[in-house]
Order: sequence, then C-alpha cells, then structure tokens
Amino acid sequence: MPIKPKDLERLLVNKFRFSPTEQHRVDHHWYELQLPGLPVILTKVSHSRKEIGKNLESMIARQLRVRKAYFQGMVNCTNSREDYYRRVKEEPFPPWDVLF
Repeated sequence: MPIKPKDLERLLVNKFRFSPTEQHRVDHHWYELQLPGLPVILTKVSHSRKEIGKNLESMIARQLRVRKAYFQGMVNCTNSREDYYRRVKEEPFPPWDVLF
C-alpha cells in the first residue's frame, strides 16, 4: 500500500516517537530516534507530495534498521512501538556494524 510522505512523517513522530532534526540538509525532512545503548536512528523524508515508491520504501526500512516487510507492517499499523524498539535492539537489519 503506497504511503504519502506526510503520512509517514506523522507515523514516525506520533507512533514511534521520532523527533524532527535540523542537523542535516534542507532538501528533506530529517527524523531521529535515540534509544538507550544504541546509535541514533536517522531517516529522511522527501518534501514531495508524491507517494513513496517501492525503492524508497526499501531505503527507509534500512535507515530504520528493519526489513522492508516489517516496515510495511509499521506503516499498516500492525507493528507496535515496543515491538519496533525491541527489534532494532535485538535483530537490527542491517546490523549496527554496517554503515550506509
């Protein structure tokens, strides 16, 4: 199910408690999440009104440290905040030692 950037931004902030950040370029809206004992999780969302395509979904999922199928569950509200936090602590994908 395609998602619009504004809907994704609301989901990140309201459900998963990401915070907007101004520390990066202005060509996208940037969001970060700091969980105890983990590096900062950082993702960006386009200013565009167009729906997010499948390739961008994959990229955002990697930035959020989950697989694409799990990310789609986040978007469809089948995965809770607590489950997401547990997943990035115990089963991050890609693992924390992989940089992009």
